[in-house]
Amino acid sequence: MKIIVVYVYPINGNYGYLELALRFLTSYHEYPAGIEHEVLVVCNGAPVTEETRYLFDSIPNCRFMEHDNSGFDCGAYQHAARDNPCDLMVFFGASTYIKGANWLWRIADVWRTRGPGLYGVMGNRGMGGVHPHIRTTAFWTSPELFNKYPHKVERTDQRYSFEHGPECLTSWIKRQGLPVLVVAWSGEYDWAQWDSFPNGYHRGDQSNMLAGDRLTCPPYYHHD
Repeated sequence: MKIIVVYVYPINGNYGYLELALRFLTSYHEYPAGIEHEVLVVCNGAPVTEETRYLFDSIPNCRFMEHDNSGFDCGAYQHAARDNPCDLMVFFGASTYIKGANWLWRIADVWRTRGPGLYGVMGNRGMGGVHPHIRTTAFWTSPELFNKYPHKVERTDQRYSFEHGPECLTSWIKRQGLPVLVVAWSGEYDWAQWDSFPNGYHRGDQSNMLAGDRLTCPPYYHHD
């Protein structure tokens, strides 16, 4: 199985993104993936520089590509999926960090056993105009399936429709009859359980999560 892990690195590390990238790198080296893979760093809104190559030099099998920052992270995900064929693509936003060893083995094992679908580390069950969705800071699917999503994200406002609007990626994949699950160390969980399994997103010590992002770090925020 060919696996590509996509990490979005915006505007050459400005506006706090360098610190977030360093946190991601620290967690990546602290917690081995447990399975062979490539890492694709998408430089969003700025060219690949020698400084950026040096920053990620410690990651083996690391490649770079550029995106114009249209659609922010979601536009970068779509660009990566269109141009980099593989069996499984794992998408990490700029603020994502890893929380345990063998995280990618766990991700790949779920893909093998559950089959094509949409999987993520965090889910939002929906409220106040926000539709149920897998949060797009840490999720995975195949490029083949992802590229069939009919809406291209080219503007900033479109990323919200992509993540949690009525025609969001989660709803679209669910309508195909495919699994849409939150994956934790303890199991895989459907919509009804997204807010209830132990130590998940904003529950307990959150130790059941494979990865975290800005909303899993103190001070805690409400679900988005």
